[in-house]
Amino acid sequence: MAVTKEDITVPGVNGANEGKLLKEVPDDEVNLPRKPLNLPHPEYSTPRGVSPLISVPQAGLQYPNYTPFKLPELVEHQFTDRAIGSDPKKAALFGAATEVKHLTPAIGTELVGIQLKSLNDVQKNELSRLVAERGVVFLRDQDLDVHEQIAFGAYFGELHIHQMAGIIPDLPWVHPIHKDETAVNGRSHQIWHSDVSYEIQPPGLTLLRMDTLPNAGPDGYETGGDTIWASGYHIYQSLSPTLRGILETLQAKHSGLEQAEKALKGNGCLRRDPIETVHPVVRTHPVTGLKTLFVNENFTKEIVGLEKRFSDTILDLLNRTIAESYEYQVRWKWTKNAVAIWDNRATFHTGIFDYYPHLRHGLRVASQAERPYFDPSSKLQCEATRV
Repeated sequence: MAVTKEDITVPGVNGANEGKLLKEVPDDEVNLPRKPLNLPHPEYSTPRGVSPLISVPQAGLQYPNYTPFKLPELVEHQFTDRAIGSDPKKAALFGAATEVKHLTPAIGTELVGIQLKSLNDVQKNELSRLVAERGVVFLRDQDLDVHEQIAFGAYFGELHIHQMAGIIPDLPWVHPIHKDETAVNGRSHQIWHSDVSYEIQPPGLTLLRMDTLPNAGPDGYETGGDTIWASGYHIYQSLSPTLRGILETLQAKHSGLEQAEKALKGNGCLRRDPIETVHPVVRTHPVTGLKTLFVNENFTKEIVGLEKRFSDTILDLLNRTIAESYEYQVRWKWTKNAVAIWDNRATFHTGIFDYYPHLRHGLRVASQAERPYFDPSSKLQCEATRV
């Protein structure tokens, strides 16, 4: 049994002056993925029920941790989406909720009265379908520690380990979302993107739980750090038929080289060789069968086969459309232990860095999906059955 400290006093968490007590949590069995062989700091083990924001520094280690270790290079692996074959009406999932709130017409649904760790496999599969259809699903007040979060995410596919982002030393699948008074260049990350789209099989579902919110409002009021998502289905559909016809013939280069270069110039590390990949500009979602735009400002560098001036013009138009399509966006105001689960295949997102120099912290896990593809017989959002 992993032991946690019975009453851990945590001064200053959430920016408050007073401490917070973390109670011991029983070390129930949680099935985690197989760990890489050469993880750094083998002596460290994250205790159950304690945020690594607390436990890692208490162990005298850097957090998030950038200690170098080597990962194998990426190779394609088989993937089958859990949502395929699930109930389109999502009766088991919706039946467990006390309320289902669609936050905008195009994107974003909040489920009330559900604890993720209590869902059975049928409900998880229906949740995956709901995320595919609505882009992002939100749940508040989730009683979910980091080990349970990893196990939940691993149900949906092989978990991603980032090539250069900080990790928890013994839980490399977790990407800590962490900014504080040291994040002087934090606004440079406020870019619309789909997570690590340069990989061979970019993430499908991503789960982010926010446990520490910034006290950035007047008199230390807890506010700031909202996240915005945009629907790739609706943005693509909003383009003219002529432009859509052209885009469906194109492919684009996605690159991790710039991100790797920034890591090496800072305090980061590289765990595998950075790569560039070519993906279709328009991809098909395997669950919904819908067409969605699949380029983003952060990682898409050029349209393959076009002169640079034409490539830049098209990408600039698409990036501006993503950023300015307010009718296809949802903005989420975080509360402590709220969770967002989104589908990187069909959405774009950006975090709002309006809270410097205050602390904001959460934990993210992402399951890898299929290699992006385009099926000419796939449909527009308006041709699909409504959720």
